[in-house]
Amino acid sequence: MVTPHPFPQLVPARAAAALRRLGDRLWLDPRSLEVEATDATVEHRSLTEARRQPRALARRGDTWGRLFDQRWCRLTLPALPASSYLKWDDDGEATLWIDGVPHYGFDVAHRRAPLPAGPSREAWVECYCCQSAFWHPDAHGLSPHGSVFSGASLLRRDDDVWAAYHDLKCLYDLALADRPESAKFSMLGFQPSLWRATPELRRLLRALNDAVNALDLAGVPALRQSLADAYKELQDSHPLLRATLTGHAHIDLVWLWPERMGEAKAVHTFASVNRLMESYPELRFAYSQPASYEAVARRAPSLARAVHTRIESGRWQPAGALYVESDTLLACGEALARSFTVGQEAFRGLRGAASRLAWLPDVFGYSACLPQIMRLSGVEYFFTTKLTWSAVNRFPYSSFVWRGNDGSEVLTHVTQETGYNASMQIDELRAGAEGHVQADIHPEYLQPMGFGDGGGGPTEEMCERARRFAALRGVPATSWDHPEAFFDRLAPLRPMLPVYQGECYLEFHRGTYTTQAAVKAAYRAAERALQRSEAAAVLTGRDGAALAAAWRRLVFAQFHDCLPGSSIPDVYAEIVPELTALAERQESDARVWLGETDAETRECAFNPLPVDQVLEVNGRFLRLPPLSGTPLDELLPVPVAPVQVSSGEIMNGRVVARIDLNGNLSHLAVDGQPVAFTGLAGRLISYADNPAAFDAWDIDRHTLALSSPVDTPAAVALEGNAIVVTRAVGQHSRVSLRYWLVPGESVVRLTVRLDWQEPETLLKLHFPTAYSNETVRCGAPFGSVLRSQTPGAAQAEAMWEMPVSRHVSVSDAGEREGFFAVSAAKYGVSCRAGDLAVTLVRSPKLVGYEAHRPSYPAGLSRHVVETEYSDLGEHTIELALGRLRADMPLHEQPAALADLLFTPPWRYRGRPLSACLRAVRSESLWPCWAKPEADGAWTLRLHEVLGRRGVAEIECDEGWGITPVDLLGRPVGAPVAERRVSYRPYEIVSLRFSRAP
Repeated sequence: MVTPHPFPQLVPARAAAALRRLGDRLWLDPRSLEVEATDATVEHRSLTEARRQPRALARRGDTWGRLFDQRWCRLTLPALPASSYLKWDDDGEATLWIDGVPHYGFDVAHRRAPLPAGPSREAWVECYCCQSAFWHPDAHGLSPHGSVFSGASLLRRDDDVWAAYHDLKCLYDLALADRPESAKFSMLGFQPSLWRATPELRRLLRALNDAVNALDLAGVPALRQSLADAYKELQDSHPLLRATLTGHAHIDLVWLWPERMGEAKAVHTFASVNRLMESYPELRFAYSQPASYEAVARRAPSLARAVHTRIESGRWQPAGALYVESDTLLACGEALARSFTVGQEAFRGLRGAASRLAWLPDVFGYSACLPQIMRLSGVEYFFTTKLTWSAVNRFPYSSFVWRGNDGSEVLTHVTQETGYNASMQIDELRAGAEGHVQADIHPEYLQPMGFGDGGGGPTEEMCERARRFAALRGVPATSWDHPEAFFDRLAPLRPMLPVYQGECYLEFHRGTYTTQAAVKAAYRAAERALQRSEAAAVLTGRDGAALAAAWRRLVFAQFHDCLPGSSIPDVYAEIVPELTALAERQESDARVWLGETDAETRECAFNPLPVDQVLEVNGRFLRLPPLSGTPLDELLPVPVAPVQVSSGEIMNGRVVARIDLNGNLSHLAVDGQPVAFTGLAGRLISYADNPAAFDAWDIDRHTLALSSPVDTPAAVALEGNAIVVTRAVGQHSRVSLRYWLVPGESVVRLTVRLDWQEPETLLKLHFPTAYSNETVRCGAPFGSVLRSQTPGAAQAEAMWEMPVSRHVSVSDAGEREGFFAVSAAKYGVSCRAGDLAVTLVRSPKLVGYEAHRPSYPAGLSRHVVETEYSDLGEHTIELALGRLRADMPLHEQPAALADLLFTPPWRYRGRPLSACLRAVRSESLWPCWAKPEADGAWTLRLHEVLGRRGVAEIECDEGWGITPVDLLGRPVGAPVAERRVSYRPYEIVSLRFSRAP
């Protein structure tokens, strides 16, 4: 008898061979099925509709469909034993329906569906011409002719072999993960001896060898027994760290597919998870976006009911707080807040309570006001992973307290190193453990588990591996749980955790502040339209219920691959017209509401803002009280000087702007005080814009070193009360800069009309100033944030492009004086040493025409584009420029002008209207929005914009009470006494006005 061999380096190859043998025995008794298919349609039809459609035999090798088309396939399942599966071979994604209920989802990670045992039955497969899982090794994309159908077959799984395979595979993977650098562990050739290896690896290899011996001598049962003994010996009964697994499927509602496809992905993902829970009772799954739950309820009500049952059982947790996983930088504060309030209302319907957790694994930056919005929306916890994508400075923590710029705090966890598409691989688990910086305090980290970026979620293989890694030495211990339970265990450790204060700036994806200007402009117009319609609802006593659907659609557009401009062109072909129509409908409704009256009508002016505005009527300037509809003949005039225009100069009694013969802004003064420009202001500079990756997403640092000043000859002309500069830009583009003034205003307006035809080029408008204070003040959705403009430190240098919410200012120390720019719908700037540059446009390759081509074969798209580059064509950009000073009144501050300049009053014919508000007096607490409530009440939203503490005075009509509330409308303090409200720096203040009983 030969003794066991002394060559452990040979064991891995033997184990790999055993795995192949087991794999060959997993699936038994294959039987092909006949499949009938409907024609492919762009419209996604229900199963009921599909049953009425004609069908033809689907043949192996046939191609079908254009991108995102749907077809239905019918097949008959014979009487089946237990452990039967349907293998669906089609390039596209699909959902199997049995007995009229979505049963399981097919995608590249889910190719075999478990089937119910029992008698013969009819089955349908809802198929989509879409393959988006480019990250999966089995993904190969669609053919140029459509999705290739390769057949359907029945299989029976040998459950003993299945279990043995995973028993062996997990230990084999552990051996590979632990091999020393000198070891090859390959199938062929010389295998270096393991002269240096851990005792654990040597014992593991011996266990693997013994197990394969058992397989060879006595078959699968003996193999399983041998491996069971090995797992007992290798058990870690006192793990130092635990990976808390939560089943997850990150579904981009739009991205490499349009909205209807995102809805279909939700159906097929939810169906798969629901079915997995039958086989794996320990599985816990969390999903965030109510928009997806609503889509599933519309498209598959029976599946929605099954999911509700899972939720009630405690195995499925709706959690996330937001309606969609929103961008947090580009929306105005009120719209971002509504993503939470709309979301929390939906979560109360889904789970009976608001979500205590905000869930944003994939987002392109984190506004400094976000912790405060969370706390005011009932959120205590926050989870993300995208911070780990920062390219220059590593984010320092994994478990920490995030403190917003107002002092609000949320308990936060960042899964380092592994992201949100984990698949239960040992290297992922170890990377998450090693990246858990607070492991010495907090002995567990949260690991979302499941395929995402297109859905699919967990697989049977992941669930099997989780069982075996539960207490295996050398791997973080694993167990399933819900995210909120994870945070509940973290909460008692809060006093020991580090604090991170301020915004969490993502050093990546800076191009998303600018790409796809059309969607940003349409979105901003829709925000303004809802601001007007809600004000009209307040004035006319409506409760706002009629606006709920519009808010859901606006919030949907905030999705982090929609508004930032990082989706395929098909998405924008749908969402931009929808947003435009939404804005038109809101403004139309507001005009109708204002005109409704049984009394004699009068010519009135509507002010939608809760602050005074000025309206020009026949050359006279009239002051409108806040939030009102006032007859024109009752308005008081405002004395203003007229605009004067001469060669190269415009003035209005307050502002003087001079344009030189080369078209540059050579002088700007307000109230006799000049802006300290240090060079040619209003100068256009273009940049070669070729990111290393993620064309639509990124502006790389090298781009800003590849500048080309626009020095083409300028035509300078007078047009009415404006000076217009026209010139060529680049090879094929033209631009006009129209500098103009309005009587009484403290700013010079600038309208940029651009015919942009320069691919892969970025265009900025520069304003070099002497204001080189350490920081630049950037508008945030609520409030503002100070960022470094000083060259030197790596963290400052990494902010070469910054997001701003509609206004930005540079100043000297103490902000005594400076320069600012306000924008209607531009969100990206750069600033170094006083040189402030507004990014006007960039034209990267369209998403789907770059590295993502395999998932978006453009030849299959029904949407035809004229060019492969975004943002080529006509642009109109509205800016305002002014001089900053420390004592400027609130209504002239940049944050105020962002509302006042672009949300002007209207004239209407109707009756006078008032909402009881007469004035808000404050240095820096800006009243920005009026929100209608039930029973004639309404909420005034205000936010502090300069980082100052103070007291605001509220003047309103008698008979009204004022109560501080949070974003959900819950009282947060005693009624306001003496009409005075204290506020802290950057605070969001909400005041409920209701008639006194």
